[in-house]
Amino acid sequence: QHKKVLDKYGKPEDVPVGVKGHSESLPQVPLSGMYNKSGGKVRLTFKLDSDQLWLGTKERTVKIPMPSIKGVVSEAIKGHEDYHIMGIQLGPTEASNYWIYWVPSQYVEAVKEAILGKWQYF
Repeated sequence: QHKKVLDKYGKPEDVPVGVKGHSESLPQVPLSGMYNKSGGKVRLTFKLDSDQLWLGTKERTVKIPMPSIKGVVSEAIKGHEDYHIMGIQLGPTEASNYWIYWVPSQYVEAVKEAILGKWQYF
């Protein structure tokens, strides 16, 4: 399913530079330049003071309470290991994953930690 999306849309021009094997804390600005499975641009804004993740697209911004997110999965993009595909589970099953493509790999751990809390190890 992911290969189709990656082949169809390619790497976005405005995605931040990915750094493989490096972890950084979340930037102070929203993470942008990535896209969803339909090729729409996605911006992630972490509102830690209100415990919300804002998923922004051109059409709308969805404000999701962090405690309602059931899980976060990610895998490196083959041939572009400095970027990941990330699934944010918004419902009870894996079918409710919201997929985000071209997440710079240095932010993957910080995103998981911001959403799930520091002590979630899966």
